[in-house]
Amino acid sequence: MKLFRGTEKLVSSRFKNPVVTIGNFDGCHLGHQEIFRRVKAYAARFDGEAVAYTFEPHPLSVVRGVEPQLILNLDEKIAAIQGLGLNALVVAEFTPAVASTPPRDFIREIMLERIGIKGLVVGHDFVFGRANSGDINYLRELGRELDFFVERVEPVKLEGQVVSSSLIREHLQAAEIRPANRLLGRPYGFKGTVVHGMHRGRELGFPTANLISLKPLMVPEGVYAVAVTAAGRRRQGVLNIGSNPTFGDVGVSVEVHIFDFEGDLYGAELQIDFIEFIRGEIKFADKRLLIEQMAADCEFARTVFEGAA
Repeated sequence: MKLFRGTEKLVSSRFKNPVVTIGNFDGCHLGHQEIFRRVKAYAARFDGEAVAYTFEPHPLSVVRGVEPQLILNLDEKIAAIQGLGLNALVVAEFTPAVASTPPRDFIREIMLERIGIKGLVVGHDFVFGRANSGDINYLRELGRELDFFVERVEPVKLEGQVVSSSLIREHLQAAEIRPANRLLGRPYGFKGTVVHGMHRGRELGFPTANLISLKPLMVPEGVYAVAVTAAGRRRQGVLNIGSNPTFGDVGVSVEVHIFDFEGDLYGAELQIDFIEFIRGEIKFADKRLLIEQMAADCEFARTVFEGAA
């Protein structure tokens, strides 16, 4: 996949009959995947390229001055779009100047002059341009005037609900992992670097790898059944996010116990995928009760994985 960071070097000669979709694509969920499928189908029809156009930072951080909680960071979004088979991705910087661009100017100057679009495929709630003043009807008018086709993709529904990034965020923030994963079409996860911790897990009989997450986590504190990928091998385990109240620690730590694993992971980067929520954070009266609960957590997680096999 060709990756373009910024629009300054974009020239239409770099694209062959490009069919483009525009959006934030946070999560690259089932709804986005349907849009990408349509883009690829149209591109194949025109012997062209399937192109996604997204923004960094998220427009809300510029327009409203707030940093939204995101399902994917930029690197994850790039990897997800590449994995879904698009030919090119443009990551455009979102600035106050971009936010104030009239809809017609955005289409003419960026989509036509710099990319040379054959057509645009957009989601059901697509808006664009200054103050979101451009909608699907105006986009179709521009298409007729400026000679490009416009396709609107109807919302994807799962179990009667429209698949959306906001709905996925709600599920994740409530530790509803399975519903979130169904809407995503894959597990929610993160990459983390293994660092030295307090080494309590080994003393308790459950050695853990302490992780520094490469992004803010959207799920609440607690214990989770997770899949762990290290050095290309996928394993099973239990992840704890919390402050270790039994020991009176300060600050939140992220630790993973990997089943049937012995080895040194310090400095390694792990991919953690959430499979199921097990329980919330608990303060135990003594270590014995904590050890008993950790054993029960691991047993529960194993049954989760057996049921998913």
